[in-house]
Amino acid sequence: MSGEGGLDTNGDSSGNAPAFGADISNCDREPIHIPGSIQPHGALLAIDPEDLQILQAGGDTGRMLGAEPIELLGQNLSDCVAGDRISRLRTLLHTEGSLIRPVHAFGIIGKHDEMTIDTFVYRSGSHVVLELEPILEESPEDTLAMVQTMLARVQEAESTHAFCQALAVEMHRVSGFDRVMVYRFLQDDSGCVEAESRSEGMESFLGLHYPASDIPRQARQLYLTNWLRLIPDARYTPAPILAMDDTRNAEPLDLSHSRIRSVSPMHLAYLANMGVVASMSLSIVLGGRLWGLIACHHREPRFISHRLRMACELFAQMASSRLETKVGAEEFEAQLRSKRIHEDLVTHMSGVAGMAEGLTRYRPNLLDYIPAEGVGLWLDDHYTRLGCTPRKKQVAALVAWLNETVTAGVFHTDRLPLLYPPAAEFADVASGLIALSVSKMPRDYVLWFRPEALRTVIWAGDPNKPVETVNGGQHISPRKSFAAWKESVQLHSHPWRSVDVEAAKILRLSLMEVILRRIDQLSREREEARSKQEALSAELDRRLEQWQAVAAELKEEARQRALVETELSQVLRSTVEEQEAERRRIARELHDSLGQTLTLLQLGLDNLGHTLPESDRISRQLSALKALANSFGSEVNRLAWEIRPTALDDLGLETAIRHLVETWGERLNMQFDLRLPSIERRLDPTVETTLYRVVQEAITNIAKHAEATRVAVLLEANEKEVRLIIEDNGRGFSPGERDQHGAPARRLGLLGIRERLSLVSGTLEVESSPGHGCTLFIVVPL
Repeated sequence: MSGEGGLDTNGDSSGNAPAFGADISNCDREPIHIPGSIQPHGALLAIDPEDLQILQAGGDTGRMLGAEPIELLGQNLSDCVAGDRISRLRTLLHTEGSLIRPVHAFGIIGKHDEMTIDTFVYRSGSHVVLELEPILEESPEDTLAMVQTMLARVQEAESTHAFCQALAVEMHRVSGFDRVMVYRFLQDDSGCVEAESRSEGMESFLGLHYPASDIPRQARQLYLTNWLRLIPDARYTPAPILAMDDTRNAEPLDLSHSRIRSVSPMHLAYLANMGVVASMSLSIVLGGRLWGLIACHHREPRFISHRLRMACELFAQMASSRLETKVGAEEFEAQLRSKRIHEDLVTHMSGVAGMAEGLTRYRPNLLDYIPAEGVGLWLDDHYTRLGCTPRKKQVAALVAWLNETVTAGVFHTDRLPLLYPPAAEFADVASGLIALSVSKMPRDYVLWFRPEALRTVIWAGDPNKPVETVNGGQHISPRKSFAAWKESVQLHSHPWRSVDVEAAKILRLSLMEVILRRIDQLSREREEARSKQEALSAELDRRLEQWQAVAAELKEEARQRALVETELSQVLRSTVEEQEAERRRIARELHDSLGQTLTLLQLGLDNLGHTLPESDRISRQLSALKALANSFGSEVNRLAWEIRPTALDDLGLETAIRHLVETWGERLNMQFDLRLPSIERRLDPTVETTLYRVVQEAITNIAKHAEATRVAVLLEANEKEVRLIIEDNGRGFSPGERDQHGAPARRLGLLGIRERLSLVSGTLEVESSPGHGCTLFIVVPL
């Protein structure tokens, strides 16, 4: 489309222009940033930044400066540029920092025809480069207003496609080029014309595809460096850059940021074959990645002014930002939908005995989670499927191939038969595959299938012949035909979106957690609980002895206040740990011993109902006793959880907080917003306990005092610290509030939170005001 490629040259500092039409072996390796020449409508001077001696020169310097390039070499810049311009240049070199991008330095009048000439300056290696361009076309009066109008028109577009079409229309209207296209790069680096606006008589390229070789890799990199690339007249003959025989010119001059850099002759031939004389390309960059180009073509030469170019570049940059926001919003909506379905799936899995049942029986299910025609679960050589999938025997062979060849936890492809030839047999249901492994070798899998999607791709010429070899292969030229060339694509499915693959990765983590939780044996848990209870009892006895020793030392060393305070802090820490240990022991006893007794009581009542003679009165009494036993059991479980949630020890902080919030949500008319990204490792037990108690105390205070209807909890951790934010929309308070005696108001809940956090070196910050809720910011170092 508008990239450069096809010339393998290293530039030349001897003053000779590179060969126009040189033999190449790989366009991707062509050093187009050091062409050794410029476009002849401009001029270039490379000078020493210290003494301003001209080291290299090229272009139409005779018309602009009154001397040919060879005559300028070795001269001082002040010999051909007025003193006030020299002063301006020195000021720029001292105030503009690195000057890696061209900056407008000053204007001059041509020596021969008194034409106004713009001069731009930038640094390239050890050189300072001046580029001179004559002003050949008029500039708009108010470029800022023009850009504002363009942006106002494109941002009205509702979809990405409509936005691209608006870009093409506005650039066509403002730039005056005959044809303006929005060219989008695809996943395989090929591209297609997404939108187009053209003048009458111009051929349409809308919808055509172009192979990746049309815009080589190094050309795409330059489009990230320079947002705008202009070729005023593609029929030009390159003007060589001449250089002094000087050690300062040992390396070719890097023209990556040049406005008049000569482009690859292959690209010029490419434009000629398309019937294009002038072209301008503007980058569309999303998230630091080249998303596409705004490609402008004209049938006659176009020497766009500096002001209009800057306006177009600003428009491209701001339009890229708006497009990135629009694309990001669409991806966020898809991620949000995926997250809601993911939470439902995890809830289903946690509530049933079999994973397959939890993932396929209820709605939403796995087909709702990732759009596909069929999904299959291969678990312990059992196959459960939903929708259109291959047969069990075919899936068994596919799983064996995956186990032999795939190491990643999530594998995806939209061309399975090309990677796994036996899949051609069932391509009509499984040309696309996402495979999610849920165990170690031999692996079990969750498999999403998409059928073959027969489609026709219309290329701009034959994509299998990006270049044509002539003269026995000694020279190459770009293809000459851009007529629509249709290619039928088979054994491919519709491609998977990145959000689909990411959703599979997230689900895999949740499935692994569920599996690990289910493989824990109850007998081992009881044995571990007994061992921990004995260890805690011994630890408690040892701590009691320590307390007695500490009490004796306090009496003997009453005057050593600093030491006493330190020891009190240690005692406080130990007390909290002992309290949590005792809570854990009581919770285990309530859950195991009393819970088993209630279970036996319920079984006994059931047996008693079968043995007693039938009687309405007896049946009613037994039913009442059963209901009482069930209620008592629920209350015991609730008390055990409030005393010490077992999930905090067994499953971690996130699960415990989630259960705590669910419990409060059931009791109160309060909505909770949880943001608990998965923490890859378990935190220190003391830290986890402290953070859980802080959340518990904060929610209790909100329920008692805040009159809130919504609470948000955010937990995140990195290698250095854990951050916890708790926010409500309640009535709030003034941090400087005082009681009726004029003393600062004592808020026992916040005081308790601060004391707990001090034990783990944590900090608490409170933001609140009357009528605007309250936010707690907690940070605990790791």
